[in-house]
Amino acid sequence: MKNIELFISSAQALLADYLCVYCVDLGTGAYCRFSPDSDTETEGTDFFGDIQNAPGVYEEDRRSFAGFMREDNLRGIMKNGSTKPFEFRVVIDGNPVWHTIKAAGGADMPVLGIMNIDAQVRERQKAEALLKEREAFDQIADSLASNYDIIYYIDRDSSSYYGYASGKNDGQLDVRESGDDFFAEALKRAEVIVHPKDKERVMNALDRDTMITQLYRRKKFSINYRLVADGGVQYMRFTVMWSGDKKHILIGTENIDSEIKKEKDHLKALNSEKELARRDDLTGTKNKTAYLELTRTVQENIDNGIDYLTFAVVVCDINGLKQINDTEGHQAGDEYIRECANLICTVFAHSPVFRIGGDEFVVFIRGGDYAFKSDLFEKLRRQVLVNRETPGKPVVASGMSSYDPSKDKSVGEVFERADNMMYENKKWLKGGEEPR
Repeated sequence: MKNIELFISSAQALLADYLCVYCVDLGTGAYCRFSPDSDTETEGTDFFGDIQNAPGVYEEDRRSFAGFMREDNLRGIMKNGSTKPFEFRVVIDGNPVWHTIKAAGGADMPVLGIMNIDAQVRERQKAEALLKEREAFDQIADSLASNYDIIYYIDRDSSSYYGYASGKNDGQLDVRESGDDFFAEALKRAEVIVHPKDKERVMNALDRDTMITQLYRRKKFSINYRLVADGGVQYMRFTVMWSGDKKHILIGTENIDSEIKKEKDHLKALNSEKELARRDDLTGTKNKTAYLELTRTVQENIDNGIDYLTFAVVVCDINGLKQINDTEGHQAGDEYIRECANLICTVFAHSPVFRIGGDEFVVFIRGGDYAFKSDLFEKLRRQVLVNRETPGKPVVASGMSSYDPSKDKSVGEVFERADNMMYENKKWLKGGEEPR
Protein backbone atom coordinates (compact mmCIF):
# COMPACT_ATOMS: atom_id res chain seq x y z
CA MET A 1 0.00 0.00 0.00
CA LYS A 2 1.52 3.34 -1.07
CA ASN A 3 2.60 5.82 1.63
CA ILE A 4 1.53 3.30 4.29
CA GLU A 5 3.55 5.06 6.99
CA LEU A 6 1.67 8.31 6.36
CA PHE A 7 -1.71 6.57 6.52
CA ILE A 8 -0.80 4.65 9.65
CA SER A 9 0.19 7.85 11.43
CA SER A 10 -3.05 9.60 10.26
CA ALA A 11 -5.23 6.70 11.33
CA GLN A 12 -3.64 6.39 14.74
CA ALA A 13 -4.14 10.11 15.32
CA LEU A 14 -7.89 9.72 14.56
CA LEU A 15 -8.41 6.82 16.96
CA ALA A 16 -8.79 9.22 19.87
CA ASP A 17 -12.19 10.24 18.41
CA TYR A 18 -13.29 7.24 16.33
CA LEU A 19 -14.15 3.62 17.09
CA CYS A 20 -12.18 2.46 14.05
CA VAL A 21 -10.43 3.93 11.05
CA TYR A 22 -10.02 2.52 7.54
CA CYS A 23 -7.19 3.56 5.23
CA VAL A 24 -8.19 2.64 1.66
CA ASP A 25 -6.29 2.60 -1.62
CA LEU A 26 -9.01 3.30 -4.15
CA GLY A 27 -6.80 2.13 -6.99
CA THR A 28 -6.14 -1.39 -5.69
CA GLY A 29 -8.84 -1.88 -3.03
CA ALA A 30 -6.18 -2.65 -0.42
CA TYR A 31 -6.90 -1.32 3.05
CA CYS A 32 -5.84 -1.23 6.69
CA ARG A 33 -8.21 -1.10 9.64
CA PHE A 34 -7.21 0.38 12.98
CA SER A 35 -9.15 0.26 16.25
CA PRO A 36 -8.32 1.36 19.80
CA ASP A 37 -8.90 -2.16 21.16
CA SER A 38 -6.14 -3.62 18.97
CA ASP A 39 -2.44 -2.80 18.99
CA THR A 40 -2.05 -3.80 15.33
CA GLU A 41 -3.90 -2.98 12.17
CA THR A 42 -5.99 -5.39 10.11
CA GLU A 43 -5.07 -5.51 6.44
CA GLY A 44 -7.01 -6.62 3.41
CA THR A 45 -6.85 -6.58 -0.37
CA ASP A 46 -10.59 -6.13 -1.26
CA PHE A 47 -12.04 -3.30 0.78
CA PHE A 48 -15.21 -2.96 -1.28
CA GLY A 49 -15.98 -6.65 -1.23
CA ASP A 50 -15.24 -7.00 2.47
CA ILE A 51 -17.16 -3.87 3.54
CA GLN A 52 -20.29 -4.80 1.58
CA ASN A 53 -20.48 -7.97 3.65
CA ALA A 54 -19.68 -6.24 6.92
CA PRO A 55 -21.62 -7.95 9.73
CA GLY A 56 -23.95 -6.10 12.11
CA VAL A 57 -25.27 -3.37 9.80
CA TYR A 58 -28.94 -2.76 10.60
CA GLU A 59 -31.11 -4.35 7.93
CA GLU A 60 -33.03 -1.14 7.12
CA ASP A 61 -29.73 0.72 6.56
CA ARG A 62 -27.84 -2.00 4.65
CA ARG A 63 -28.79 -0.74 1.20
CA SER A 64 -27.85 2.89 1.85
CA PHE A 65 -24.66 1.75 3.62
CA ALA A 66 -23.66 -0.32 0.58
CA GLY A 67 -24.38 2.66 -1.69
CA PHE A 68 -22.18 4.96 0.36
CA MET A 69 -19.31 2.44 0.37
CA ARG A 70 -19.23 1.98 -3.42
CA GLU A 71 -15.93 2.88 -5.06
CA ASP A 72 -17.45 5.47 -7.41
CA ASN A 73 -19.28 7.18 -4.50
CA LEU A 74 -16.10 7.44 -2.41
CA ARG A 75 -14.14 8.76 -5.39
CA GLY A 76 -16.81 11.41 -5.92
CA ILE A 77 -16.73 12.42 -2.26
CA MET A 78 -12.93 12.73 -2.24
CA LYS A 79 -12.89 14.55 -5.59
CA ASN A 80 -15.37 17.13 -4.37
CA GLY A 81 -13.63 17.46 -1.04
CA SER A 82 -16.92 16.82 0.74
CA THR A 83 -16.68 15.67 4.32
CA LYS A 84 -20.42 15.27 4.98
CA PRO A 85 -20.83 12.29 7.33
CA PHE A 86 -22.98 9.29 6.52
CA GLU A 87 -25.17 7.94 9.36
CA PHE A 88 -26.23 4.31 9.74
CA ARG A 89 -27.12 1.84 12.46
CA VAL A 90 -25.24 -1.18 13.76
CA VAL A 91 -26.96 -3.89 15.76
CA ILE A 92 -25.30 -4.21 19.16
CA ASP A 93 -26.76 -6.55 21.78
CA GLY A 94 -29.91 -6.78 19.68
CA ASN A 95 -30.46 -3.00 19.50
CA PRO A 96 -29.78 -0.63 16.59
CA VAL A 97 -27.08 1.89 17.56
CA TRP A 98 -26.39 4.96 15.45
CA HIS A 99 -22.89 5.40 13.91
CA THR A 100 -21.38 7.83 11.42
CA ILE A 101 -18.68 7.51 8.75
CA LYS A 102 -16.58 10.51 7.84
CA ALA A 103 -14.21 10.51 4.83
CA ALA A 104 -11.05 12.61 4.65
CA GLY A 105 -7.61 12.51 3.05
CA GLY A 106 -6.38 12.33 -0.53
CA ALA A 107 -8.44 11.80 -3.64
CA ASP A 108 -7.11 8.26 -4.21
CA MET A 109 -6.41 7.24 -0.63
CA PRO A 110 -9.18 8.30 1.76
CA VAL A 111 -9.26 7.73 5.47
CA LEU A 112 -12.71 6.62 6.75
CA GLY A 113 -13.46 7.15 10.44
CA ILE A 114 -16.42 5.42 12.12
CA MET A 115 -17.85 6.91 15.31
CA ASN A 116 -20.69 5.96 17.72
CA ILE A 117 -23.12 8.90 17.70
CA ASP A 118 -26.17 7.17 19.18
CA ALA A 119 -26.60 9.61 22.08
CA GLN A 120 -26.30 12.65 19.79
CA VAL A 121 -28.73 11.25 17.20
CA ARG A 122 -31.34 10.40 19.82
CA GLU A 123 -31.03 13.88 21.35
CA ARG A 124 -31.41 15.37 17.90
CA GLN A 125 -34.43 13.19 17.16
CA LYS A 126 -35.97 14.21 20.45
CA ALA A 127 -35.40 17.88 19.64
CA GLU A 128 -36.87 17.39 16.16
CA ALA A 129 -39.89 15.62 17.63
CA LEU A 130 -40.37 18.46 20.11
CA LEU A 131 -40.10 20.98 17.29
CA LYS A 132 -42.59 19.03 15.20
CA GLU A 133 -44.86 18.73 18.21
CA ARG A 134 -44.61 22.46 18.86
CA GLU A 135 -45.37 23.21 15.21
CA ALA A 136 -48.42 20.95 15.41
CA PHE A 137 -49.48 22.67 18.62
CA ASP A 138 -48.97 26.10 17.06
CA GLN A 139 -51.36 25.15 14.26
CA ILE A 140 -53.97 24.06 16.79
CA ALA A 141 -53.32 27.04 19.02
CA ASP A 142 -53.84 29.48 16.14
CA SER A 143 -57.45 28.37 15.95
CA LEU A 144 -57.89 28.36 19.73
CA ALA A 145 -56.09 31.53 20.74
CA SER A 146 -59.03 33.81 20.00
CA ASN A 147 -61.37 31.71 22.17
CA TYR A 148 -59.41 31.05 25.36
CA ASP A 149 -57.45 33.03 27.92
CA ILE A 150 -55.03 30.20 28.74
CA ILE A 151 -54.31 27.03 26.76
CA TYR A 152 -52.67 24.03 28.43
CA TYR A 153 -50.80 21.46 26.33
CA ILE A 154 -50.45 18.27 28.36
CA ASP A 155 -48.58 15.05 27.60
CA ARG A 156 -51.12 12.28 28.08
CA ASP A 157 -48.58 9.77 29.43
CA SER A 158 -46.12 11.85 31.46
CA SER A 159 -48.54 14.66 32.50
CA SER A 160 -45.84 17.27 31.75
CA TYR A 161 -47.32 20.46 30.33
CA TYR A 162 -46.99 23.97 29.01
CA GLY A 163 -49.46 26.73 29.75
CA TYR A 164 -49.79 29.43 27.11
CA ALA A 165 -51.35 32.82 27.78
CA SER A 166 -53.46 33.87 24.82
CA GLY A 167 -53.87 37.42 23.65
CA LYS A 168 -57.46 37.20 22.41
CA ASN A 169 -57.14 40.39 20.40
CA ASP A 170 -53.89 39.66 18.54
CA GLY A 171 -53.97 35.86 18.73
CA GLN A 172 -50.42 35.70 20.09
CA LEU A 173 -49.32 32.96 22.50
CA ASP A 174 -46.74 33.37 25.25
CA VAL A 175 -45.48 30.63 27.51
CA ARG A 176 -46.92 31.42 30.91
CA GLU A 177 -45.96 28.32 32.87
CA SER A 178 -44.73 24.75 32.57
CA GLY A 179 -44.40 21.77 34.84
CA ASP A 180 -43.95 18.03 35.23
CA ASP A 181 -47.42 17.07 36.49
CA PHE A 182 -50.38 19.13 35.31
CA PHE A 183 -52.99 17.07 37.15
CA ALA A 184 -51.33 17.20 40.57
CA GLU A 185 -50.73 20.94 40.27
CA ALA A 186 -54.23 21.65 38.93
CA LEU A 187 -55.88 19.74 41.78
CA LYS A 188 -53.77 21.60 44.33
CA ARG A 189 -54.73 24.92 42.76
CA ALA A 190 -58.43 24.03 42.52
CA GLU A 191 -58.49 23.25 46.23
CA VAL A 192 -57.64 26.90 46.90
CA ILE A 193 -59.35 28.98 44.21
CA VAL A 194 -62.51 27.12 43.12
CA HIS A 195 -65.82 28.04 44.79
CA PRO A 196 -66.69 25.50 47.55
CA LYS A 197 -69.95 24.51 45.85
CA ASP A 198 -68.15 23.71 42.58
CA LYS A 199 -64.98 22.21 44.05
CA GLU A 200 -65.95 18.51 44.08
CA ARG A 201 -67.25 18.63 40.50
CA VAL A 202 -64.15 20.43 39.19
CA MET A 203 -61.69 18.19 41.05
CA ASN A 204 -63.43 15.08 39.71
CA ALA A 205 -63.09 16.44 36.17
CA LEU A 206 -59.38 17.20 36.74
CA ASP A 207 -58.57 13.62 37.71
CA ARG A 208 -56.29 12.28 34.95
CA ASP A 209 -57.97 8.89 34.50
CA THR A 210 -61.46 10.41 34.62
CA MET A 211 -60.50 13.04 32.05
CA ILE A 212 -59.05 10.50 29.61
CA THR A 213 -62.09 8.25 30.02
CA GLN A 214 -64.40 11.18 29.27
CA LEU A 215 -62.36 12.12 26.20
CA TYR A 216 -62.61 8.63 24.76
CA ARG A 217 -66.37 8.84 25.25
CA ARG A 218 -67.03 12.37 24.06
CA LYS A 219 -63.83 13.71 22.37
CA LYS A 220 -64.54 17.11 23.94
CA PHE A 221 -66.30 18.39 27.07
CA SER A 222 -66.62 21.57 29.13
CA ILE A 223 -67.06 22.41 32.81
CA ASN A 224 -68.46 25.72 34.09
CA TYR A 225 -67.38 26.75 37.56
CA ARG A 226 -66.85 29.73 39.84
CA LEU A 227 -63.46 31.11 40.75
CA VAL A 228 -62.98 32.93 44.05
CA ALA A 229 -60.47 35.75 43.64
CA ASP A 230 -59.89 39.04 45.46
CA GLY A 231 -63.02 38.54 47.51
CA GLY A 232 -65.22 38.24 44.42
CA VAL A 233 -66.57 35.46 42.24
CA GLN A 234 -65.80 35.00 38.54
CA TYR A 235 -67.55 32.50 36.30
CA MET A 236 -65.06 30.39 34.35
CA ARG A 237 -65.15 27.51 31.89
CA PHE A 238 -62.51 24.99 30.93
CA THR A 239 -62.86 22.93 27.77
CA VAL A 240 -60.98 19.65 27.38
CA MET A 241 -60.16 18.09 23.99
CA TRP A 242 -57.68 15.78 22.30
CA SER A 243 -54.83 17.07 20.16
CA GLY A 244 -54.66 15.52 16.69
CA ASP A 245 -52.21 12.79 17.72
CA LYS A 246 -54.19 11.84 20.87
CA LYS A 247 -50.87 11.85 22.71
CA HIS A 248 -51.64 15.24 24.18
CA ILE A 249 -54.60 16.85 25.90
CA LEU A 250 -55.58 20.44 25.24
CA ILE A 251 -57.39 22.44 27.93
CA GLY A 252 -58.61 25.94 27.19
CA THR A 253 -59.79 28.16 30.05
CA GLU A 254 -61.88 31.29 29.62
CA ASN A 255 -63.68 33.88 31.70
CA ILE A 256 -67.42 33.61 30.97
CA ASP A 257 -68.70 36.20 33.46
CA SER A 258 -70.31 38.33 30.75
CA GLU A 259 -71.76 35.25 29.04
CA ILE A 260 -73.35 34.01 32.27
CA LYS A 261 -74.76 37.48 32.98
CA LYS A 262 -76.30 37.59 29.50
CA GLU A 263 -77.80 34.13 30.00
CA LYS A 264 -79.25 35.13 33.37
CA ASP A 265 -80.71 38.35 31.95
CA HIS A 266 -82.13 36.41 29.00
CA LEU A 267 -83.63 33.76 31.28
CA LYS A 268 -85.10 36.44 33.50
CA ALA A 269 -86.65 38.11 30.47
CA LEU A 270 -88.03 34.79 29.23
CA ASN A 271 -89.47 33.99 32.63
CA SER A 272 -91.02 37.43 32.83
CA GLU A 273 -92.44 36.99 29.35
CA LYS A 274 -93.74 33.55 30.28
CA GLU A 275 -95.25 34.90 33.44
CA LEU A 276 -96.90 37.74 31.57
CA ALA A 277 -98.32 35.26 29.05
CA ARG A 278 -99.99 33.44 31.93
CA ARG A 279 -101.39 36.54 33.65
CA ASP A 280 -104.80 38.07 33.21
CA ASP A 281 -104.28 41.66 32.10
CA LEU A 282 -107.37 43.00 33.86
CA THR A 283 -107.10 41.43 37.31
CA GLY A 284 -103.46 40.38 37.63
CA THR A 285 -104.52 36.84 38.53
CA LYS A 286 -103.34 33.84 36.52
CA ASN A 287 -105.26 33.19 33.30
CA LYS A 288 -106.94 30.21 31.69
CA THR A 289 -103.71 29.13 29.94
CA ALA A 290 -101.98 28.83 33.31
CA TYR A 291 -104.94 26.93 34.75
CA LEU A 292 -104.93 24.41 31.91
CA GLU A 293 -101.17 23.87 32.33
CA LEU A 294 -101.66 23.22 36.04
CA THR A 295 -104.53 20.80 35.52
CA ARG A 296 -102.49 18.88 32.91
CA THR A 297 -99.65 18.44 35.38
CA VAL A 298 -101.98 17.35 38.19
CA GLN A 299 -103.79 14.97 35.83
CA GLU A 300 -100.47 13.35 34.84
CA ASN A 301 -99.75 12.72 38.52
CA ILE A 302 -103.18 11.18 39.00
CA ASP A 303 -102.72 9.00 35.90
CA ASN A 304 -99.35 7.85 37.19
CA GLY A 305 -100.91 6.64 40.42
CA ILE A 306 -99.59 9.33 42.73
CA ASP A 307 -102.32 9.09 45.35
CA TYR A 308 -100.84 11.31 48.05
CA LEU A 309 -102.00 14.50 46.31
CA THR A 310 -104.18 16.76 48.40
CA PHE A 311 -105.96 19.62 46.72
CA ALA A 312 -109.34 21.30 46.54
CA VAL A 313 -110.96 23.46 43.90
CA VAL A 314 -113.08 26.54 44.57
CA VAL A 315 -115.16 27.78 41.63
CA CYS A 316 -116.39 31.39 41.83
CA ASP A 317 -118.80 33.26 39.56
CA ILE A 318 -119.44 37.01 39.73
CA ASN A 319 -123.01 38.08 40.48
CA GLY A 320 -124.58 41.17 38.87
CA LEU A 321 -121.87 41.83 36.26
CA LYS A 322 -124.30 42.02 33.30
CA GLN A 323 -126.47 44.59 35.08
CA ILE A 324 -123.44 46.81 35.82
CA ASN A 325 -122.24 46.57 32.22
CA ASP A 326 -125.71 47.42 30.93
CA THR A 327 -126.41 50.32 33.29
CA GLU A 328 -122.96 51.78 34.08
CA GLY A 329 -120.83 50.69 31.16
CA HIS A 330 -118.01 48.26 30.63
CA GLN A 331 -115.45 50.43 32.41
CA ALA A 332 -117.49 50.13 35.59
CA GLY A 333 -117.89 46.43 34.82
CA ASP A 334 -114.13 46.00 34.58
CA GLU A 335 -113.64 47.74 37.90
CA TYR A 336 -116.24 45.43 39.48
CA ILE A 337 -114.38 42.37 38.10
CA ARG A 338 -111.17 43.68 39.67
CA GLU A 339 -112.88 44.14 43.04
CA CYS A 340 -114.28 40.61 42.94
CA ALA A 341 -110.83 39.20 42.03
CA ASN A 342 -109.30 41.14 44.90
CA LEU A 343 -111.86 39.67 47.34
CA ILE A 344 -111.04 36.10 46.23
CA CYS A 345 -107.28 36.69 46.32
CA THR A 346 -107.47 38.27 49.78
CA VAL A 347 -109.27 35.29 51.24
CA PHE A 348 -107.13 32.67 49.52
CA ALA A 349 -103.86 34.57 49.91
CA HIS A 350 -101.61 31.50 49.67
CA SER A 351 -103.25 29.66 46.79
CA PRO A 352 -103.17 30.44 43.05
CA VAL A 353 -106.26 32.16 41.65
CA PHE A 354 -107.16 31.84 37.96
CA ARG A 355 -109.58 33.86 35.83
CA ILE A 356 -110.85 31.24 33.38
CA GLY A 357 -113.72 33.22 31.87
CA GLY A 358 -115.19 36.73 31.78
CA ASP A 359 -116.86 36.39 35.19
CA GLU A 360 -115.51 33.02 36.40
CA PHE A 361 -112.57 32.31 38.71
CA VAL A 362 -110.99 29.12 40.06
CA VAL A 363 -108.90 28.76 43.20
CA PHE A 364 -106.59 25.77 43.42
CA ILE A 365 -106.13 25.12 47.14
CA ARG A 366 -103.03 23.21 48.20
CA GLY A 367 -100.16 23.36 50.65
CA GLY A 368 -100.78 25.24 53.88
CA ASP A 369 -104.19 26.53 52.77
CA TYR A 370 -105.52 22.98 52.31
CA ALA A 371 -105.70 22.32 56.06
CA PHE A 372 -107.86 25.45 56.50
CA LYS A 373 -109.87 25.17 53.30
CA SER A 374 -113.27 24.95 55.06
CA ASP A 375 -112.53 27.99 57.22
CA LEU A 376 -111.35 29.99 54.21
CA PHE A 377 -114.35 28.98 52.16
CA GLU A 378 -116.74 30.01 54.94
CA LYS A 379 -114.85 33.27 55.31
CA LEU A 380 -115.46 34.03 51.62
CA ARG A 381 -119.17 33.27 51.89
CA ARG A 382 -119.60 35.36 55.05
CA GLN A 383 -117.91 38.33 53.38
CA VAL A 384 -120.17 37.95 50.34
CA LEU A 385 -123.23 38.04 52.58
CA VAL A 386 -121.98 41.26 54.16
CA ASN A 387 -121.21 42.78 50.76
CA ARG A 388 -124.65 41.87 49.43
CA GLU A 389 -126.19 44.35 51.83
CA THR A 390 -124.26 47.25 50.23
CA PRO A 391 -124.90 48.05 46.56
CA GLY A 392 -121.73 47.97 44.43
CA LYS A 393 -119.78 45.73 46.77
CA PRO A 394 -118.32 42.57 45.19
CA VAL A 395 -120.59 39.53 45.35
CA VAL A 396 -119.47 36.14 44.06
CA ALA A 397 -121.18 32.77 44.12
CA SER A 398 -118.87 29.94 45.17
CA GLY A 399 -118.58 26.18 45.45
CA MET A 400 -115.78 23.97 46.74
CA SER A 401 -114.84 20.32 46.31
CA SER A 402 -111.81 18.27 47.46
CA TYR A 403 -109.99 15.61 45.48
CA ASP A 404 -110.85 12.11 46.69
CA PRO A 405 -108.26 9.58 45.40
CA SER A 406 -110.60 6.68 46.15
CA LYS A 407 -113.15 7.81 43.55
CA ASP A 408 -111.87 10.75 41.50
CA LYS A 409 -110.14 9.81 38.25
CA SER A 410 -109.67 13.32 36.94
CA VAL A 411 -109.35 16.95 37.93
CA GLY A 412 -112.48 17.57 35.89
CA GLU A 413 -114.59 15.52 38.33
CA VAL A 414 -113.44 17.68 41.25
CA PHE A 415 -114.13 20.84 39.23
CA GLU A 416 -117.60 19.64 38.25
CA ARG A 417 -118.67 19.07 41.87
CA ALA A 418 -117.43 22.52 42.87
CA ASP A 419 -119.12 24.05 39.82
CA ASN A 420 -122.47 22.44 40.69
CA MET A 421 -122.16 23.71 44.24
CA MET A 422 -121.40 27.21 42.92
CA TYR A 423 -124.57 27.24 40.79
CA GLU A 424 -126.66 26.28 43.85
CA ASN A 425 -125.10 29.16 45.74
CA LYS A 426 -125.66 31.53 42.82
CA LYS A 427 -129.40 30.74 42.75
CA TRP A 428 -129.65 31.33 46.47
CA LEU A 429 -127.82 34.69 46.22
CA LYS A 430 -130.35 35.74 43.57
CA GLY A 431 -133.21 35.13 45.98
CA GLY A 432 -133.92 31.44 45.65
CA GLU A 433 -134.02 28.83 48.36
CA GLU A 434 -130.99 28.52 50.61
CA PRO A 435 -128.99 25.50 49.47
CA ARG A 436 -129.00 22.49 51.74
